[in-house]
This record gives sequence, C-alpha cells and structure tokens, in this order.
Amino acid sequence: MFKNIFLIVILLANGLLTAQENPDENKVKMATALEDYFFLEREAIHLHLDKSTFLTNEKIWFQGYVINRKTKKAFFTTNIYVALYDETGNAITEKLVYAYNGTFSGVIDLDPKWHSGLYYIQVYTNWMNNFSEDESSIFKINIINPQEGIKNYNKIEKESLELTLHPEGGNFINGIKNTVGIRVKDCRNNAPENLEAIIQNTKGETLKTVRLNTAGYGKFEVNPDDDFESVTVTYENKTMTKSLTDKHGIGFGLEVNNFSMDGKTILKIKTNIATLALLKDKKTYVLIHQDGKYLINDLTLDKNVLEQTLALQNTDLFSGINTIRIIDSNMKEWANRNFYNAPKKESTVALIKNIRKADKIEFSGYYNTPNTNLSISVLPTDSKSTTENYSIVAGLGINPYLSEPLINANYYLLQPKRITNYELDLFLINQDKLKYSWENIKSTKPTPNFSFDIGLTLKGTISKNIKNKSDHTVKIVSFKDQIIKSTPVNDQGEYEFENLILADSTNLSMSTLKLPNFEAVDGKISFQLLNRRKPFYKPFKPSSVCKEPITTEPLANLDLPQFAGKAIELEEVKIEKKLTYQRVIGNGFLTGYKVDESLENIDLLSFIERNGFIVIRQYGEATIYSRINNTFNGQRPMPQIMIDGRVLINQFEFTTMRMSDFDEIYISSNALVPGMLNRFGIIRAYTKKNFKPIHVKADSNNIILTHRDEYYDNGAQKDWTKKLAKDREQSLAFLPDVTNKR
Repeated sequence: MFKNIFLIVILLANGLLTAQENPDENKVKMATALEDYFFLEREAIHLHLDKSTFLTNEKIWFQGYVINRKTKKAFFTTNIYVALYDETGNAITEKLVYAYNGTFSGVIDLDPKWHSGLYYIQVYTNWMNNFSEDESSIFKINIINPQEGIKNYNKIEKESLELTLHPEGGNFINGIKNTVGIRVKDCRNNAPENLEAIIQNTKGETLKTVRLNTAGYGKFEVNPDDDFESVTVTYENKTMTKSLTDKHGIGFGLEVNNFSMDGKTILKIKTNIATLALLKDKKTYVLIHQDGKYLINDLTLDKNVLEQTLALQNTDLFSGINTIRIIDSNMKEWANRNFYNAPKKESTVALIKNIRKADKIEFSGYYNTPNTNLSISVLPTDSKSTTENYSIVAGLGINPYLSEPLINANYYLLQPKRITNYELDLFLINQDKLKYSWENIKSTKPTPNFSFDIGLTLKGTISKNIKNKSDHTVKIVSFKDQIIKSTPVNDQGEYEFENLILADSTNLSMSTLKLPNFEAVDGKISFQLLNRRKPFYKPFKPSSVCKEPITTEPLANLDLPQFAGKAIELEEVKIEKKLTYQRVIGNGFLTGYKVDESLENIDLLSFIERNGFIVIRQYGEATIYSRINNTFNGQRPMPQIMIDGRVLINQFEFTTMRMSDFDEIYISSNALVPGMLNRFGIIRAYTKKNFKPIHVKADSNNIILTHRDEYYDNGAQKDWTKKLAKDREQSLAFLPDVTNKR
C-alpha cells in the first residue's frame, strides 16, 4: 500500500515538473518582449502651475512631481529641464531645476516684450532620450501682452474643421457589427457644440443619427456588409463627409465597456468565419498590459461562436491606462485598444483652517502617509486666469500612456459618474494611434545610451606652475548652498567633482591645497561646468498651424466692468517691491523688509539694533543678543539667524555682511525658538541673486557658476535663443539609434 502511494506521489510530481518545464512558449515570448521593452525605468512628470493665463509682466510659478511609472512612487530623478516654447515651436527659454524625493519647484520669468499668444511648457529629462516615444510632458498656457490685448483661441476655425472615423480595435471587419468612433475638430482642437453625425447608405438615405458631445466625440455601430456608405456632419454652411473604405475581410472587432457595471470591465471580441479558417492552426491570446506588467489569457476560437464576452474584475486590472491587444502565436497583432481603469480611491487630505489674521489664513493638513507633499494655488472666484485643464491624476496616470493628452481632464476625473466615464472612453476610442506600437515592442529593446543625470559635473585643471600635482587636492566652498567638498588631483593636474547640486548663479570659492597639511597654494584654477545643457531629441512641435489669423481683443474690455454714472476710472495701480519670501513657512509671523534704496546704505548691525536686539561690538567683531533674558543666572540668549534658509552655527558670517548684500530680511525679537540652545528671537535673511560674501578672499578662484556658462565666450554673451535652436537642430539631425533590434 505504501509503495502504491509512493508511486502516485512520484507520478504527480513528474506531472507538475513537466507542466513547469513546458510552459506556453508563445506567452513567454510576449512576456519577454514586454519586460525587455519596458525594462528601463520610465518617468512621469506633472506640473502644478499657479494658473494658466499670465500677463507678460508676471512670473510662472510651478510645483512639479515625478514618479517611477513601474512603482507609481516618487522617483529619485534629480535633473529636470523646463523649456518654454511659443505656439510656432520656437524655443524661448530653458532652465535646469533639481528634484528631491519626487518633487521640484521653480519660476519662469516672462518678458514684457513677448507677444500675446499660446505658449507651451515642456518638461523632460536626459534619460527620456533613450526611448523612441516622447516621454516628456507638455503644458499649454496663455500669455497676454497688455499692450496687444488677448487672442481668442476658442473661436471655431470653420475652414479647418475635420471629420475623422476610428473603428474600435483599429480595424473595420466584414461580417460583424463594428463600433466606429467619430471625431470633429478644427486646427486648434476646438469643436462646435450641438453637432449631429448622419450615417448614410449608398442611396444617400439616413440609417441613423448620432449626437456628438461638446468635445466633438461620438460613436455608432454598423456592419460593413449592410448598405453603409458614409458619415456626414454639417456645421453652418460647411459639410464634411467621411467613408471607411479600408474594409478587412478578416480580423477581430474589439469592444470595451467599463462604464456600465460598477467594478467590472466587459470585453466583446467579434470575428468572422474567414478569420477562424485562417487561424485554425494557430493559438490566439488576449494580452492586457501597462508598461511591463501584463495579463495573458487564451482566446478560444470556435466556428460556432463568432462573438465572445469576457467580464473582468477591475481589481485584477492595472490602475490607470490599460492596453488590450489580440495576438496570435506568430506574434501578430490583430486588434488593440486603450481603456481607463480608475485607481482605487485613497483617503483624502484633510485641511483645517486654524487661524485667520488680517489677510493671512493658516491651515493644517492631515494625511495617513508620511512625507506627503501638497501644492495649492489660490485664485479669486470666477477667475479668468485658469481653465483647470490639468489634473495630477491625468498627468501621472493617463497622459504618459497616450499619443494625445487628455484635455480638460478635471471634467472627467473630479466627480466621475457614468456619463463622464462614457465620454472619457469616447476620447480613448478616437485616439489616432497607440503610443506604444506592438511592432516596436516585439522587435526592439531600448538601451541606456543617455545618462541618468544626478546634479552637475565640475572639472578642470590646477595651475601649471604647481609641481607634484598629485600631492594636491582642490576644495570648493559655497556658504549659501552649504557645499564643502574636496577632490584629489591626478598627475596631469586634473580634478573632477561629480553630482553637484548647484543652483543658477552659485557663488563658489575654489582653492588648491597641498597634502598632507592642506596648505593653501596660490595659482589659477581653470574650470568647466559639464552636463548642464542636454538637448532633447523630441522638442515640442505644434500639431498643426492654423492659416486664419487669430482675432485680438483689448484686454480692458474683457477684465474691467462697465461703470455707470460719473465714475472715474483710475490708472493701473502697481505695487512695487513685493516681498518674495513672505510665503515661506514661518515668515508670515515675522516683520518683513524689502532691502531697497532707502535701506541699502544703513549699517546692518544698526538695523538689527533698531528692531529689538542688543549688538555688542568688541575687538572688531560683533555679537547679537536678545533683549529678553529668560534665565536667572545664565548667559543672555542669542537669536536664531538664518541665511537663505540655512541656520548659522555662529554669527560671524552674518555680522560681517552688509545691508546691501540682502534682498529681504524677516525679523522678530520676541519670537520663541524651541530647542536646547537657548535661542530667543529670529532673524531670517535672503541674499541677492549675485551676492558675493565679503569675508571670502577676493581672487580669481572665487567664481559665480551660471547654468548658461557654455553660452559665454570671453565674457561676451552669445545669442542664447539662436544657440539653443542650433543645438536642437543638430540633435535631430544626428539622432542616434536608441534601440537595439532583437
């Protein structure tokens, strides 16, 4: 008996091993193709702008978020490029910003000389050059020159209106009912309202009518074998007619419905007898994937069953955009489709208003995840300066997977319901093409030809007159950016610093030190800032340029109400010298000063005394104390002093500076500072952009590193815009092969 049981166990084990040793090799091929193609991490970047319409004398403030698409978590990307283009695709300006723990922020300065019009912000990394697809993010904004007025981009350009048809799944198959998407748009992606599409037969008779939504989308069902001829849409006196002439005798129809049943996605797969006969000796599969994550199911073909319905639980699918494909055993794709699976709702951020004082409101926020970041832009009710087109959900979970970004995403996502889910699916049906081609996926594998940059590289040589060069080291110091680093020098006198996080116009003190005693050695240090300029091989290009010029309306007619009676309209009120750092946490409770002409010539220590502190001058040095002594026998407390957000260990750096070195100072002699260092009172100072510390010895090795160093030649600035355009042109002309053929 025991022998029989032992034999059964051996047979079962052998059966399991055989099954494991002989998996479906077609599924392995598909899985391997996806894993290889999406093996390199891909980033998704979203910008939160303070608004979407700006005057030319304003600034564009932004907060950015970058995630790893595989994990949906904050990515360790550091170097991010933010470029601004006009509506014709000309590069206007570009800057490098640094991200930390998935977030970054910055500002784009506008120019009063710029013309009114649409502008585009493109955000990218050098790493994105490794992919054949454009993985950057594009954000459209409107800039208004008050002298020119505002351009009306919402006006329908009737002559450029276009009607397009998109069979669901990509093919128009004979013998089955095909779902066909309809889209009407002009050259600026505007669509007239209240459009109707008329489905006609060969006799010109109406088979059915379809009302298009406000975005110009709709769909209908039709069998090519029926007397179907064309689709016609009329707007005013313009009639557009489109036919589906590319009919296929074989193939699959693919229909997805994820808006009718809560928690489920219904797939309908349709085919005809001719297709079944062609594929009778082949296997077919339903592949659903997002990047390198996938689900592969067998598709059973039966000549008696020409239509199959599959019900999938949304919890088994991927959060965000899913791509469904029908693939046969020869790795041929027969149909494809994108659909959206809404992410599971997480607990929301709780915001509570704590204090309201004059024109300031303080909030507290609560969330169940540590290290949560929150960015808020506050605008007046019914403001015309924002259109709320961009959603972080779409920016990180939808647009990275589409060839055409979702417009007005908040309409679909803020309060999702059946009708908005249906309309979002209409948008996905009417995409011209999938962003990720199956032909590319199965035949190529991206390779890391472009670096994943972390900070900048500073390299150069020490003075030629120095002997035994390898016995020396180069030291760099930046008080503002809290950088103190050293690096060895080789026999040729070369040094190199890698992964430096250097803001634009950083003050850097460089010195050559002799080992082993680190004695300072005189001599000129040459330097070069590397990997600052990284051209992007897919710069922004407008999808289409309208021939008809945009009408311009005076700004005043749109923004100012009409006054009755004898009201006097005053000239524009300009508030100059606005406090820039007042929004910084903690500064709202301090008294802020803008260091203008009236304050620049005041002695810094005298200014500190006038604001409630005691300054003791002795032996050429000064010490700042609080006027309040909070101990009986201890030493009088000192204030907490910060320069550019950096807490000073001692006061020497601050007390040797001048008032003219600072842009703004925030101060309070009564502020309580928690901690064990007996601090009382706060002084927060922010230096001017080109500030240079006076206590650093003035020599040729004290430099200001600008992010545009390579566009300077012997101190003369070249035309940066022309140089940038030339770099872009050369980049496209010599674009390397970023993929390996399988």
